[in-house]
Amino acid sequence: MVETKKPAADKKAEKAPAKAKAEKPKAEKPKADAKAAKPKVAKAVAKDVNAKPVKPKTKLELLRERKPKGTKPKDKTKAKPKPVKEKKPKQKEPLGKKPLKAGCYRIWKGKKEIIRRKNYIVKPIGGANNGNARRVLQNKRPAYYAAQLNKKYISKRKPKTNFKRLRPSITPGTVCIIVAGVHKGKKVVFLKRLVSGLCLVTGPFKINACPLRRVNQIYLIATATKLDISKVEIPKHINDRYFRRGKTVRSKKEEGDIFGQKTEKYVASEQRKKDQEALDAQLISAIKEREDKKMFFGYLGSYFGLRNRMYPHIMKF
Repeated sequence: MVETKKPAADKKAEKAPAKAKAEKPKAEKPKADAKAAKPKVAKAVAKDVNAKPVKPKTKLELLRERKPKGTKPKDKTKAKPKPVKEKKPKQKEPLGKKPLKAGCYRIWKGKKEIIRRKNYIVKPIGGANNGNARRVLQNKRPAYYAAQLNKKYISKRKPKTNFKRLRPSITPGTVCIIVAGVHKGKKVVFLKRLVSGLCLVTGPFKINACPLRRVNQIYLIATATKLDISKVEIPKHINDRYFRRGKTVRSKKEEGDIFGQKTEKYVASEQRKKDQEALDAQLISAIKEREDKKMFFGYLGSYFGLRNRMYPHIMKF
């Protein structure tokens, strides 16, 4: 059989009903719904235009808003008041009924009970000739005993850096009376105070044979008489070190000098003699400028002493 070709028009007609069948199940939306949707889109667009840009939250803000796990909002309605527990009073043990430990005993001071420990415990010992019991010390005595009891440790004393202030009655040029020492009773002139706190005084040596010396102020009596020593120049090298004496080196004893004791007498150095002469000359020239120079020379050369009915606490020096 010979197949005949169908015209194009017939083919289109066949396809058309098939499309119609496929489109039938689709439900067309009513026009009212489409019209209602349009204004919503317009409103949303209008909101977007007027809306301000929102800043993204920082990590700190997010952490603050974050709630810990397992937390739930508390319901105030469910919260119940906690029951208050009543404290039971402690029952004190009756006095004298507290059990004592081994080696302890009880003492009463009024109503106060004191428990003390015994120095020893009695322990039973077997054996016929051992006394059946023995006292054992609870605190063992030391195995070492010091040879000297209550030994006192003397701390090494440091040299004094501070000293008492000078009495206001003692000023440069004041005539003072020495109370103690080799030159006690002599009248001397106060020159200055040294760094050690001692007072530098002199006779002068030509008048009363009192050389340059260091004296503590407690051994000086300040008098009302004063000498003007503003023109007197005291050398700077006269200080505490100036008065130090060198240590004598002991020579090896010979066979004949085993029991012999030789004492060396102190002899002033040449430097000290020159300084003494220079200061004496300046002080004597200052005395000669005074109107009562004759009486002043005699006053410095005389000794101080007390006689009958002379009381030092009443006297005015």
